[in-house]
Amino acid sequence: MTATAYGLIVDVLTNKFGVEEADVSPDVTLKDLQLDSLAALEVADVLKEVSGVAVDDSGFRDGTLREIAQGLEAQMGESA
Repeated sequence: MTATAYGLIVDVLTNKFGVEEADVSPDVTLKDLQLDSLAALEVADVLKEVSGVAVDDSGFRDGTLREIAQGLEAQMGESA
């Protein structure tokens, strides 16, 4: 997991969804952060906007932020 993908996720969660940075770590899920399934889809949409790549949102809510970052990195690598 690169700092870039994870940092992008943290930035989106804290600045667009009001999540406290202290609550964010690589091993928490969106569910742990009290974001419901609709919010998870919104997070995926925002990540798509800011990264410029299609984000696979399957399992997004239950995956850890580490797993989401790894998936985002894979998608970014495929579009490069």
